[in-house]
Amino acid sequence: MTPTEQKAAPEGLTIEDLCKIRKVGTPLLSPDDRHLAYHVAVADCDADERYGLIMLTLTQPSNPTDLTGSTSPITSTESAAHRTIARGTAHAWSPDGRELLYETEDGELHIYTVSTATSRFLTKRLESTYFINHLALNNCIWSPDGRFIAFVSADAAEAPAPAVRVIDDLLYKSKGGRGRHTYADRAQTHIYLIPAAGGTPEPLTSGPFNEHSITWSPDGRHIAFVSNRSDRPDDMQQSEIWKIDIQSKIITQFSDHQGLAYQPAWSADGTHIAFLTTAGQIGTNDSPAEDTHIALIPSHGGPIRYLTHSLDRRIEHIRWHPSGKSIYFTAGDRGDTSVYRVSIENNRIEIVLTGNGCISEFCLTAQGEDMVFVKSGTAFPPELFQTKHQGATITPITQENAAWLATKTLQAADTFWYVSFDGTQVQGWLMKPVAFNPSQKHPLILVIHGGPHNMFGHDFDERFHLLSQAGYAVVYINPRGSHGYGQAFSNGTLMDWGGGDYQDLMAGVDYILSLNPWLDAERLGVTGQSYGGFMTNWIITQTTRFKAAVTDGGLSNLVSFAGTSLYHSLMESEFGGRAFDRFDLLWKWSPLRNVARATTPTLLLHGETDNEVPFSQAEEMYIALKKKGVDTMLVQYTGEGHGWRPELSPRNKADLCRRMIAWFSAYIHL
Repeated sequence: MTPTEQKAAPEGLTIEDLCKIRKVGTPLLSPDDRHLAYHVAVADCDADERYGLIMLTLTQPSNPTDLTGSTSPITSTESAAHRTIARGTAHAWSPDGRELLYETEDGELHIYTVSTATSRFLTKRLESTYFINHLALNNCIWSPDGRFIAFVSADAAEAPAPAVRVIDDLLYKSKGGRGRHTYADRAQTHIYLIPAAGGTPEPLTSGPFNEHSITWSPDGRHIAFVSNRSDRPDDMQQSEIWKIDIQSKIITQFSDHQGLAYQPAWSADGTHIAFLTTAGQIGTNDSPAEDTHIALIPSHGGPIRYLTHSLDRRIEHIRWHPSGKSIYFTAGDRGDTSVYRVSIENNRIEIVLTGNGCISEFCLTAQGEDMVFVKSGTAFPPELFQTKHQGATITPITQENAAWLATKTLQAADTFWYVSFDGTQVQGWLMKPVAFNPSQKHPLILVIHGGPHNMFGHDFDERFHLLSQAGYAVVYINPRGSHGYGQAFSNGTLMDWGGGDYQDLMAGVDYILSLNPWLDAERLGVTGQSYGGFMTNWIITQTTRFKAAVTDGGLSNLVSFAGTSLYHSLMESEFGGRAFDRFDLLWKWSPLRNVARATTPTLLLHGETDNEVPFSQAEEMYIALKKKGVDTMLVQYTGEGHGWRPELSPRNKADLCRRMIAWFSAYIHL
């Protein structure tokens, strides 16, 4: 065989592929099941921006159409920059299925008429930069009779930044990030009502509280919502379900419990309201250890019933069956995210749709016998699928990434279980390098998830594939603290950041090295983002076994974090009380406390306007490492917040990934 006839080496995911990934989400079936609206997240490298496309398609085989009325097919090979595509978010269908309410990127609400393929402007929503929590919905809903639209909006436009900023509240910081201010404004979010035909919005609520996550009663008389109306809503992370009478404007409290309430949903028969809830005495606006569960309240009032505690998993994304007799939901379990349903009569839970992969969102058909859902796997980004014949068959709706994926060699991730130091069963995954050769030794990178209560699993993660293409095997593990394994397991980091979970990770690395002789124990690297960044910082102060580390948005000093982060309540929730009563414990588990032990070359990556894990966390670690004489570098991304969320510039993300790979290559020779 001549050199020209030799088969080309396989190619996995490259930096250049990052802008090709199109992530599908938020399916919305019309009431007659004929049309489906959905969202596609797109990265435009030329314009250095990310945006969302609102797509519309028939549920029967047909070409998708954009909201401008074009009926030509939109494929993954066509760049959104060369087409006129509506950008924004779809909110709700009209009850008759003829119109779709959607929102543009600048907050304008529009109504799209399917038959004429035209849109009309309705009103503009105002946004508050005050952060409530990750599960709060600033949503828009159609009245059951189709005459009105209710929506959540700030009560005032965002004011210019003052020359002198006077601070007298606790949640004075916002999420930050590209295109957002780093400080919260004083605007409150309230519920407004506007005729669907157009007109002037009418405020339904007012006052010194935020309302969010609204749902309409089937008879059209009431709107239920979530609000924290405690004496100190900035401090005490507790909330309840409330309802307002549309005519009288009288607000009454619906639920009465300890904990946080999220995303209420009125049953179609009007008899109950379901919502997600936690019941902890100390709440947090980010990453609680406590799993959310479904609670139920009779619409006429009464005691709360909890439906899903027997499952012992974190519940998300609830949807009522049209009969009002059961609730469908997603839950993570040992790396998979599946769809379940629970009977409201006897609390019986059964699995509806599963398989290796992550089902992140779904919607039911009008009769509730089938569904459209978003699923991703370790080797493919999120796409839309639909079940037919009561789930007997599953067919794809979108193939946004099929064309470019067909040219790639992406490694599968093989799951494994092992026994940790104290007998706990722990799950992990191993991904081989793209150019795997069993007769050669390959370096290994440990990737650690954030949270600390996130869950790795059968989901698409670009970092794994980029590292695999670069020549590394990748191991990722769900140590104690991860959800998907029960409440006791999720509680595993409480009062103990860097304790049992660190030992889980090290035991997992030892196990996978012993099982695979083709892995090189002398060429190990470690990286993680957010809490994974904290754990990366912690690891380099506990062991010298890793040749290189990359910390992405990580914590280094829990004492200073408790006083500077937007999530100061997280420290109270994880460590059982006020930070000033826990300084000794917070310092005990701070990587900075043991930084004198560190010798591992460490790259620190961080967003300039990160208020979740402030940039100072990276600075503290960097200065200490630098003075210690450790090879280190600090990279700040101007205007970026925490993590690599959609507002991130594609160029910055590409730069971050290149630096990560280059740092490992410099210290872990392939």
